[in-house]
Amino acid sequence: MQTRKLIALALAMGISSQLCANDTFDMGKVQVVGKDAQSEKIDPSRHQVTMDMGERNLPMPELVPEAGPLEFRPMTEKQLLNNFHRENKDELSVAAGIGTRGSNEIIINGRGSKEGYIGDVTIRREKRDGFRSSVDTSKTGLEANVSATGEDNYNLNVAGEYAIEEYAQRGMNSVPSPDAGIENRVSRINVKGNSTREDGSFFTGRVSVDSVTRDVKNPLVNFSEEQTAFSVSAGATYLKKLAEKFKGRAALDLKKDDYTVTASPDRDFTKTVFDLGGIYEVSDKATADFGLKRMSLMAKDATSPYASLDYRFSEPWQLLLSYDEDLGNDSMEKIFMPGRYVAPSALIASHKRTASGALNYRTRKGDTMGIELFRQTEEDGIEYLDFHNPGKRLLESQLNFVDEARRSGVSLHGSFKIEDNFRITLKGTAQTTENNQTGQRLSYEPKRLLDVGFNYTEGKLMLDFTRRAEFDRKAHTPTASFDADDYSRSDLAVRYKLNDRFSTYLKIKDLYDEASKVRYDVPEEGRVTLAGLEAHF
Repeated sequence: MQTRKLIALALAMGISSQLCANDTFDMGKVQVVGKDAQSEKIDPSRHQVTMDMGERNLPMPELVPEAGPLEFRPMTEKQLLNNFHRENKDELSVAAGIGTRGSNEIIINGRGSKEGYIGDVTIRREKRDGFRSSVDTSKTGLEANVSATGEDNYNLNVAGEYAIEEYAQRGMNSVPSPDAGIENRVSRINVKGNSTREDGSFFTGRVSVDSVTRDVKNPLVNFSEEQTAFSVSAGATYLKKLAEKFKGRAALDLKKDDYTVTASPDRDFTKTVFDLGGIYEVSDKATADFGLKRMSLMAKDATSPYASLDYRFSEPWQLLLSYDEDLGNDSMEKIFMPGRYVAPSALIASHKRTASGALNYRTRKGDTMGIELFRQTEEDGIEYLDFHNPGKRLLESQLNFVDEARRSGVSLHGSFKIEDNFRITLKGTAQTTENNQTGQRLSYEPKRLLDVGFNYTEGKLMLDFTRRAEFDRKAHTPTASFDADDYSRSDLAVRYKLNDRFSTYLKIKDLYDEASKVRYDVPEEGRVTLAGLEAHF
């Protein structure tokens, strides 16, 4: 019976996946500031610590997972189920596979725990032939993570990564660049910890160091450019009970970014955020978080309020209202070194103002669903304009600073467990994005985005399916605007356990061979299939 349900469900998902591009209710949001759609950077494993400026990691009631800040990100060509081979137990595993387009991989995972410490390490080597290019796609990476929990009420996480990756810098259909390529060398270390003191006060600290060196080359015209981004960030938050229902908070975040590029002026900035605020228990069901932030970045300074209300008006329901401000354009790596070539240019900070309201619901068996309304304005926000540079024979992205970008819309999400072995997750947003002065749609920011995934595990079989899609996009160049095609892609991974030690697996990237163009007139490689064997010790 279970097998019949799986087959029926897989067929239904397969059919609906091909039809959903025409479904007017498919929704989504994204911003083209950040990693490029063609990037496949090695993702940190589950203990990786993120160090976003202004992050606040405070204990919250666990009725419904706390809603994080709004993130507008581009469609990224994610690593296909990067932790697919990782088991949540102490063991050593080795996986190796080969497939189409000359693809091959070897992945070594190790995990161990002892006396409150948990450590894991991943060594990964992947390669496949370059698509319409003499430059192959390859990655070699090492990731290591250690987490510790002590009897003195402290938690510590340390994560590190070293990786080398290479990929083609693809040109347009009409003007290809078959010999152009990019090589990145990435080093990162992140440390994050928190502790609850005997007097009930709470302290958290975080430090991050990131170094990325990039070589961009096109031998056809003897073009070579070296770029380096180096970033150090640190922050601390102190929370202490000052009254029966009030906790005071002080926080400081610092970030220093440096960017150097061949034959161009260096760029650097320091970002500071000083926060004074508090958490007030309005009632047994409501908690208010509010304060003032003093921010400085490049030539911009701002003092802004922030506030949020978490209201649990009945046991399964949660209402979240929030307003926040931040100074953006605060990462040299994300701006100048996404998965494509960005021309060096001057940089200015942006000022973002975001308001949102979310209603979340959680069932007794753990299913969650929610709806969020949001509105954001950003002064001097970045959009990328694609332009073919004939001197470099490269398709380069140029920065365009929008005087005022506006984004508003509604986002839906849900996670549902069917019986004991099947889970489906859904995320989607419908939004309006525009340059407030010109009325034009922001480049590559779609009106709708859909993200669907399901996992099925029963006995010896495990199956993961994901589908991501963007609809109704515009692409801008310095001289014209074009309708960018809708973009959708499905990935599938299946693992079958032969016995307690050995398993076989199959991965299919772009299952329906439909992911043709992330960027306007730039071809994508399409379906890649890889099969392999893994062993657990």
